[in-house]
Amino acid sequence: MDELLTVRALVLESQKPEYIGFGWSGGRRGNPKMYQFAAVADIQPSTMQTKIRAMIRYGFVREGNPCPLVWTQMGGLWNDLYTVGNYSAAENVYELTLAISLAFYAFNNSSDQFSMNPAKGEMPLKFLFNILDNQGSISLREFEVLVDGSTTRVGGNTSYWKTDIINSGLFIESPGRLVYTGKYPSFVQEIKNFNPNPLLSDDDWRVIRENPLVEVSPFRDSIRTIFEELAQEQNLEDQLADGIFTEPLVDVVAEQEERQIPEVDILSTYSSFSKSIRRVRNATWAIRIKKKYNHICAIPNCDVTGLIFVEAAHIKPDNAPESSVPHRAHILNGLCLCKNCHIAFDKGYFSLTDDHRIITSSRFDYIPNQNLKTVILSSANIRIKNRTDNRFPLAEFIQYHRTNYFKA
Repeated sequence: MDELLTVRALVLESQKPEYIGFGWSGGRRGNPKMYQFAAVADIQPSTMQTKIRAMIRYGFVREGNPCPLVWTQMGGLWNDLYTVGNYSAAENVYELTLAISLAFYAFNNSSDQFSMNPAKGEMPLKFLFNILDNQGSISLREFEVLVDGSTTRVGGNTSYWKTDIINSGLFIESPGRLVYTGKYPSFVQEIKNFNPNPLLSDDDWRVIRENPLVEVSPFRDSIRTIFEELAQEQNLEDQLADGIFTEPLVDVVAEQEERQIPEVDILSTYSSFSKSIRRVRNATWAIRIKKKYNHICAIPNCDVTGLIFVEAAHIKPDNAPESSVPHRAHILNGLCLCKNCHIAFDKGYFSLTDDHRIITSSRFDYIPNQNLKTVILSSANIRIKNRTDNRFPLAEFIQYHRTNYFKA
């Protein structure tokens, strides 16, 4: 964890304008910028490069030489949880990321002597789980033979592997033995039965390591279950209203659902979640809607922007009856609006056409001139602002608002 925190400081530093395009893995001699960059973490450049490469191998940071350094899906999730102070969940994600990386790791006879494509060698973690004794343990001597063999083919990796599998939470060390902790039982069972798809490329496996929830991931279902269990374990009922602690955990699942199902209600599996998880997913919907508009009010001529100045507005209200398309947390049933535009929308002073243009009510004639009135009237017949994914609300939800709320 200390090494990851060191790399976290480097990730933040790499986003500064003076480091954009800087090659962190380049030569160190006569390169003062390399020393300047490493000094942020109070380490030498060679150590800095080693730590970054390790976090790339573990699946926290994406591969690539030029700055800025970029988190993977798993690394970003860990960073979000650590940033909001949910250190327990962050540690769990740290351990899970290590476990996923170890599951893919394969020894082979190539010049590198290993591969992150499990189809290109022998998978030691799979082999390890399948040879544990009845007590779920293995002697340190047997473990050394498993990792390093009786030759120098790999050589000297036993201590590294022992450290990694202990840090992953999968094993603990007892006198002369390594003992399985019982962690992630469904995931471990999948590892034991895992036969990698030989048609997947190195790039495919790199994507899976970075985001184990993608469609082609062999461990997608068990990893998703782990995320949901971690969110439930937080048990922070009094702190869920704004989703501070568990939002990152649920958000990563919701985002993947949205990628796989283009038009998705992130509460579509409502019955399978506890009360607390449903509340977090509801909070997550609001957070995701605001993110989709980059925290900018969607009304064309409104200039309100910023995390604390905008709100997520339902188009078809949350308390409206269900229809053929679940609407309460549908990713296309929301607008990012400033507080004043949100009130005007809910009161029916304006609505949208099916092609997402502003239509205004004659009720505006009866209220005094003010900035809100000017902003909305001047936006009439103009399409709302684009979301970051260039998608727009569903016509079905818009039609419900026009029919039931718009004061034509």
